[in-house]
Amino acid sequence: MQRVHLFELEDYGWLPAVIRNGGTDFLDFAFDRIGFYDGVADKLVALLRRTGTSRVLDLASGGGGGTLQIRRRVRGAGLTTEFVFSDGFPSEAGQARIAALADPATCYRSESVDAMSGGGSESGVRTMSGALHHFTPDAVRQIVAGIVRERAALAFFDVAASPAMRRLPAVLAPLPIAVNLIMLFVATLAVVPFLRPFRLSRLLLTYVLPLIPLLVAWDGTVSALRAYSPDELLTIVRDIPGAEAYTWEAGVVGKALYLTGEPR
Repeated sequence: MQRVHLFELEDYGWLPAVIRNGGTDFLDFAFDRIGFYDGVADKLVALLRRTGTSRVLDLASGGGGGTLQIRRRVRGAGLTTEFVFSDGFPSEAGQARIAALADPATCYRSESVDAMSGGGSESGVRTMSGALHHFTPDAVRQIVAGIVRERAALAFFDVAASPAMRRLPAVLAPLPIAVNLIMLFVATLAVVPFLRPFRLSRLLLTYVLPLIPLLVAWDGTVSALRAYSPDELLTIVRDIPGAEAYTWEAGVVGKALYLTGEPR
């Protein structure tokens, strides 16, 4: 098996926000409960300390859960870094979570922000949590190239490609794919009652018309097929003009993938 860039429903603008938000709410809840990003959060802490940067610009934030989890570790390390969240399809639930923090140094932009801009000329370390697999290699190259042009540092985190899946003959792939689809569908049915803030629409679109479980099952399975390996990311970024003036690091901690880039 190689990386397969199938479509994810979440990537399309026509997907109703209530369904999109239901999917991201589930993922944020699940990743937070298992501490998915705990093992890689220190990569951002170390990068902020080395660069002396006091601002983070988060791209493709979705519901904010991944970077919010990392933010807790940053705060726990004694850093008072400002966090700015953004997304092409801003999440109402994500905005509500961040507003509930009542932290003037943490905000979620209400306007649409295209991650392809790489943050433009804004200051701060660029972060991305759980979204890298949504982008093709060419798109990743474009995002990182924009960051490199601004001489900004970056710390991207995502689900890592499964070594077992990569070793699997393609002809056998349908079996684990089917198992993953079923497991995610059932997990969504079990978890949705515990998601906050409470939304009646989320319950209706889970148990009456199960569009949210279908979204989670499909997109979650495709995400595993789209996931990058550290070597693939390093191959992409090292080909970017100006990348030779950066120190790059990529690896896996647990099941979490990280990529950091720091201007020398």
